[in-house]
Amino acid sequence: MHLAELKHGEKATVLGVAQGEAYCHLCALGLNTGAEVEVVRTLSRRTVLIVRVDGFDIALRGETASTVKIRMESAL
Repeated sequence: MHLAELKHGEKATVLGVAQGEAYCHLCALGLNTGAEVEVVRTLSRRTVLIVRVDGFDIALRGETASTVKIRMESAL
């Protein structure tokens, strides 16, 4: 599953980021293996996602978010 597939309010753990032009930028923003992410908001018909990583909100294009592989948090 990829980050772009999460819906508002859902949380997940980052499994990895695909190598590509945005790889270093995403890692610098905290989207590293093991990081917890939460979708805070979606904009423009899901073409932009606002995600929370380590207490910071980050805006990502849906295309970029699809390069981040995740594992869904289990519901308690």
